[in-house]
Amino acid sequence: MSIKLVTDQEYLPALLELLSKAKKQIDIMSYSFAIGSAAGKHNLKSAPFEIAMKLKKIKKEHGDKLHIRFFTEGLRETVHRNKVTADLLEEAGAEIVYGSTHAKGVCVDNRYVLFGSTNLTNQSIMKNNEANLLIDDAKMAKEFGRYFNHLWNGGEHGGIVLRPPFLADGAFKEVIIDMIEGAKKRIEFSIYFFNQRDIEKALIEAHNRGIEITGYIHQHASFALSYIRANRATVKRLEAAGITDLHWGPPYTFSHSKYIIVDRKEIALGTGNWLDEDVWIHPQLYINLESPALARGLAKHLHSYITSSSPTAHKQK
Repeated sequence: MSIKLVTDQEYLPALLELLSKAKKQIDIMSYSFAIGSAAGKHNLKSAPFEIAMKLKKIKKEHGDKLHIRFFTEGLRETVHRNKVTADLLEEAGAEIVYGSTHAKGVCVDNRYVLFGSTNLTNQSIMKNNEANLLIDDAKMAKEFGRYFNHLWNGGEHGGIVLRPPFLADGAFKEVIIDMIEGAKKRIEFSIYFFNQRDIEKALIEAHNRGIEITGYIHQHASFALSYIRANRATVKRLEAAGITDLHWGPPYTFSHSKYIIVDRKEIALGTGNWLDEDVWIHPQLYINLESPALARGLAKHLHSYITSSSPTAHKQK
C-alpha cells in the first residue's frame, strides 16, 4: 500500500500517468469535467481536453478489453459542460451515467485511486489550491468502487456506509468533530466554504481547552458571494471566541481544498465543504487516515500557502 499527497498543479501529470497504467477499467466520477463551453466549443489547449484525448487514445489502444465509465453531475449548473465532455467520451466508447454528485475521483484497474478536491476543469487543475491523494491499494480501491457503483446504479445520498478509511456523504461531519474533540495539541485546516455550526462549535470548545488552531479559508471577490459572506461570518465568530490564527486565501484564485489535520498525526480529506447542504444533500467522499507522514506533508503544504503572501493578503482583519 502507498498513499501520496497530490496538490495543486501536480494533479494533471499524476492523473495522466495513472491513466497510462490502465489495462481493464477506468472509473471517473466528477462534479465537473469541462473540455469547453456549454455551447459545445472545445478548448483544445485546456487540461480537461488533454485528459479527454488521453482517455480516447487509451480506449482506442485497448479496445473492448478496457471499460471506461464516467459518472457525472447531471442536475446542477455544471450539467451542460459535462454533457459536452460526456458526448465526446461516449463517441470514443465510454459508458456515461448522469446523476447527483459532488464527489470526484478516478479509479484504475480496481487498484489505484486518485481523489480529493480537484474538479476536471482548467481552473481547478491549473490554477486552484487543491488537495488530493493518490492511493495504491486494492482494498481502498474496492471501497471507492462500492461508492462509485452505488451512484452509478442510481443510489442516493445517505444510501451507503463505507468501510474505513472512506466516508460516504455526510459521514465526514461526525468524524471531523470526533477528531477535533480528540485533539491533544494542535488542529490545522483548509476549507473552501465554512458555514457548519457543529464543526464551528467543536473548534471553539477545542480552543477553550487550550488546543492551538490554525485555519485557512477561501475568499473571492466575484464568485459565490453568498458563501463568501458566510465564510466571513464564521471567521468573525471564531475570532470573537479567541481563535485568531485564521488566514484568508488570496482573492485572485480559489482555495478549494478541504481537509483537517489533528496533532500532525491524523487527517480527514475530501470533497465536502463544511456546509449543512454538503452534509445532508450533496453526495461526497472523504477519507480519514492516521498517518504522521501524510499529516506532516499536508501541514507543510498548508503553511506554504499561509506564508507565500504578505500577512495583509491573508490575515483576517
